[in-house]
Amino acid sequence: MADLKYEVRPMVKEDVPQVLDVWKETGMQEGTHCLYTWLEVDPEGFQVAVTDSGEILGVCCAIIHHDDLAFIGIYCVRKKHRGLGIGYKVWNACMEHSGTRNAALNAVPGKLELYRDRGGFPVVESEWVCLVNETHESVHPENLSDIVPDGVEIQDFHESHLPLIYKYDLHLIGYNRELALKLNCQEQDSKSFVAIKDGACVGFGTIKMSCQEAGQVGPLYANDSSVAEVLLKKLVLSLPQAKGFAMMTISTNVPANELIKKIGCPMTEECPRLYRKEKLNVDVSKVFAHFDLNFSPF
Repeated sequence: MADLKYEVRPMVKEDVPQVLDVWKETGMQEGTHCLYTWLEVDPEGFQVAVTDSGEILGVCCAIIHHDDLAFIGIYCVRKKHRGLGIGYKVWNACMEHSGTRNAALNAVPGKLELYRDRGGFPVVESEWVCLVNETHESVHPENLSDIVPDGVEIQDFHESHLPLIYKYDLHLIGYNRELALKLNCQEQDSKSFVAIKDGACVGFGTIKMSCQEAGQVGPLYANDSSVAEVLLKKLVLSLPQAKGFAMMTISTNVPANELIKKIGCPMTEECPRLYRKEKLNVDVSKVFAHFDLNFSPF
């Protein structure tokens, strides 16, 4: 293996199926089509290590969200090729792409010190951690309420909802994510719902089939926990073919984590959030599930 020959280059669309296979080896979740979404958002954002024969050995991403922010994720190498420095090279290519702007990542268990002390991410979020909730078993959406506050209507996503979603998301997250939101709602193997009150969006959510064949929820944002609960119920019921469930929550959003308990999904990992320069300030009480946990900070 020591003479293994490969190059590190930007990922292209044709690489996506192999990249998902590499990620699937880790046992972790990712949507079957969201890599295409984020590749369109940042065409240089993914770096892959690939042999002359076209085998993808490893991958990492640094998705540029705007001039002052990137998000680092999906960092992995095929098990049979680990320990050869491949991960180091794809990581370095992503760090070069992200430049000197602020960047964020979620550290898998046991890696906080590595990223903080040696990886260039010294700022640790101290108020909360990301919680990975997943199961290969069926969950129980029937335990969730379908009663929304007066005046709120839950609607199937339609293209006409996009301006309302854009406005809601900009107010919550603080920067323009219109392309990512549009593509997310159009992904294959996914379903989205929007909560509307008085002509305005008061919440929205998406569920998509993951590479592990689970129903992966995210984003799920709402002004009110009762709205989030009905959205979650409709999302899970809309993907009956899923074999399991996955959703990444924030530890301080107690209502979100109560919903996870209601449907019978265990919390499996705690992932600290780290930043290169400074923390992001977002009202996490409205973030019930992360938007594509490998590619976006919230």
